[in-house]
Amino acid sequence: MKPITVLITLLISSIGFAQDNSEKIVDVAYDACDCIGNIERTLNTEEKSEEIKTCITSANMAWQMSKTMAEMSQKVSDTLGQLEDFSKIDSLIIPSDDLNIIVTDSDYEEIEAYLLETCGEMEAVYFSENQTTENSYSDKEKAMEHYNQGLVAFDNQDYKKAMTLYKKAVKEDKTFAFAWDNLGRTYRELGDYKEAIKCYKKSLRIDPKGGMPLMNIAVAYGFLEQFDKAKKAYRQYGKVFENDPETYFGLGRIYALDSDFENALDNMMQAYLLYQEINSPYKKDAETFIAILYQELEKQGKTAAFNRIAKKYKIQILED
Repeated sequence: MKPITVLITLLISSIGFAQDNSEKIVDVAYDACDCIGNIERTLNTEEKSEEIKTCITSANMAWQMSKTMAEMSQKVSDTLGQLEDFSKIDSLIIPSDDLNIIVTDSDYEEIEAYLLETCGEMEAVYFSENQTTENSYSDKEKAMEHYNQGLVAFDNQDYKKAMTLYKKAVKEDKTFAFAWDNLGRTYRELGDYKEAIKCYKKSLRIDPKGGMPLMNIAVAYGFLEQFDKAKKAYRQYGKVFENDPETYFGLGRIYALDSDFENALDNMMQAYLLYQEINSPYKKDAETFIAILYQELEKQGKTAAFNRIAKKYKIQILED
């Protein structure tokens, strides 16, 4: 694996990222988010990352082209405004000192970071269940009707209504895995993590390899500060979904909450490299977390441990 250069000084300055509210960042992110919402959710994680990148790049290029055309139009208008008699003009040359160059990755990182903070569609697409099994959906019409209505209510953040509808769905079909998954998500949104865990366990009894319940049961244990159970759940997720960066990001986060910053860093660096490998937008989150862990270890006088772990993963840390 090639060494990855991480500039700690830049990482630290990115903590508490202040939203760049410039016209370009907001406009491009708005269009990119709309595009991201249309990405097929059955794609795998790497394919989703590529589609997200395409959405950002396309929106970025479109904005630059629109800006260029608007500037040219203004120059034409200004030039015509200086002419006294249009009838004597056979042709018109508009002088320009600048080449109209479209840079595909211009401000890419800033746009991506803004999307991470503002585009709920990106998270929904990226973390949606992308594998189905025999019991993922129900063959009972009434159960599917309640389930689909529950999805709409959930998207509208009417969680109590969604909970009622998902309960009706699993009453109609007790082996409806996705309904149990989404009932668990709803309980989680309502802050009832114990009930959420019960729902995820019911789903896992139906489908032991379900991505959503495997991941979300770990998150719920984290909220309950049952850190050992959360770690165990993330490791189980990692056994089913090998080399998924979410395993290591989740473990890194739980170890940090448990004040074990060295193990947190070890896992977070693995997450960063895997995010980097698939060009995931969530590598930015891993970078930020690495910076936080650097600060925590520095407070404890353990920068040597930080450098040792960075060397282990061939991550070069350059400080000004």
